[in-house]
Amino acid sequence: MKVTKHACVLALLCMTFAATQAQTIIPGFKGGLNVTNLSNATDDNRISGQIGFFLHTKIARGWAFQPEILYSGQGDKYWDGSAHYTWALNYVNIPLMFQYYPIRRFYLEFGPQLGILVAARDKGPHGYNADISDGIKKADATLNLGAGIRVTDQLGFYMRYGLGLSDVTRDDNYTYSNRVLQLGIDVRLH
Repeated sequence: MKVTKHACVLALLCMTFAATQAQTIIPGFKGGLNVTNLSNATDDNRISGQIGFFLHTKIARGWAFQPEILYSGQGDKYWDGSAHYTWALNYVNIPLMFQYYPIRRFYLEFGPQLGILVAARDKGPHGYNADISDGIKKADATLNLGAGIRVTDQLGFYMRYGLGLSDVTRDDNYTYSNRVLQLGIDVRLH
């Protein structure tokens, strides 16, 4: 199945789920810091960011559903013996998050995520900047776990960890999957 089919199926599921709900849908924006690396790599973390929007709706007492679309900088830093390089993997991620509120302003969340690769560069010293997108798979599957706190009805803070479930490289003998720690702020528009 091609990336476009994955995206269409997820979008259709999100729209169907949202349409069946009688609750209010609250839009919002979010963004923050990413600390990323690749599994099976012993190198340094790449520091980057994520930004995007979401739709939040209550689905049951203490439960909410929040589909999102985020632009996310991911990848890894590595040392080749003489210089530091960065694998800059940039995705449009579509997380489908289920949130549980054990108390009014604090939530735990979990959910799957589809990532669509939009750029892959190998960056280094002296202006080195190579396109490596041919060696990186166009789709990425991730399981997200996180927590957040609502400071007000409009403002919140969150922490999320994304555990990559798929190998991001193609046609090699290595298995590398994304790992992403996100710290951020979200603003609900209501």
